[in-house]
Amino acid sequence: MFFDITLYIALTIFGIGMLYKLYSWLHNRVGLASQDISTSRRILSAIKGCILTIFSIKIFVLIKAFILDVVLQLRLLKDGRGFYVWLMHMCIYGGFTFLLLMHGLDKVITSSLFVDYYPTVNPFLFLRNLFGVLVLIGLALAVIRRTILKKHDVTNSATDYYAIIILTVIMLSGFLLEGLKMNSYSTYQRMVEEYAFLQNEEARALETFWVKEFGVVSPNKQETFGAEALALGKELSDISCAGCHSSAKWAFIGYATAKISRPVALHLDRAGVPVLMWYIHFLSCFFGLAYLPFSKMFHLFATPVSILVNAAVDEGKSDPANVATKLSIELDGCRHGGACHLGCPIRQKRQQGIDAVKQCEPLLGYLAENLRVGIDK
Repeated sequence: MFFDITLYIALTIFGIGMLYKLYSWLHNRVGLASQDISTSRRILSAIKGCILTIFSIKIFVLIKAFILDVVLQLRLLKDGRGFYVWLMHMCIYGGFTFLLLMHGLDKVITSSLFVDYYPTVNPFLFLRNLFGVLVLIGLALAVIRRTILKKHDVTNSATDYYAIIILTVIMLSGFLLEGLKMNSYSTYQRMVEEYAFLQNEEARALETFWVKEFGVVSPNKQETFGAEALALGKELSDISCAGCHSSAKWAFIGYATAKISRPVALHLDRAGVPVLMWYIHFLSCFFGLAYLPFSKMFHLFATPVSILVNAAVDEGKSDPANVATKLSIELDGCRHGGACHLGCPIRQKRQQGIDAVKQCEPLLGYLAENLRVGIDK
């Protein structure tokens, strides 16, 4: 119940944020040329421009741009930001996207594509850990870039650190939850009660096997892992559990976490720490979802929209309403993304070591000087 309520609250805030961003793109007026263009006209022109782009030869340009600039993030290399920034973005963006699609939306996507899907079988067990590690590597690179390297083209704002902290909490709580559940005797008991119907001797044999092979920490004394008990436990596990449980070792980070916490696993389990970690994990995920439209992470959605708009707008030929919307999206991306355009004088000053960000907002000078429009602040 609490899970559902918090999910709907997060989705509501996320939806409101998305509508707000969309409205701001279609309403904000950048430059004198856009002052007399109404919001309603820009909405109708945007819809018409997108439809004409999708159902025209431009769709192939759009697909190419989506693959190169969104999926492969090659725009970062084109903009001259270097391999380091590209690798950092690919680790965070790629790892988190795959986690979201494969794990976060598993009931919608993964289970539909794979009939025998369970989150505790391979390759999903291994891939979940792999993608989580990629995100942590990307976050580590982001922290190093902002604290040690301190490049001049990097902006450090509170929202930057919020995004890093939120993603870090999501990843670490996920790994800790996975490791604690591997050790948890109460989790094991719930699984047996739900999926296996065993007599006392069979129950002891299965428990012996899971203590030995899966690392469950039992409060019952295991006098010996006798060959007969292990054989019976393996047989019962193959019948009742093998279809939905691969070896825990494939979850290499979760398994390492389980081994480290094993000496105190019983105390943690009795104190309800695995349940607490579950709350921390899903609440941090929901908080990140609600915060996404208001953070730098919004470029996960903004970039594809920007590519679609760029494909639809041919300056000098396109509807002025769509040109005005394009400038509004670019300005929003520059303000909140912290990345200047190639021709922006602010970018050039920052690369020379001049702290120009405090002097004016990124892209305002670029729009005024290169597009010859006035800026309405």
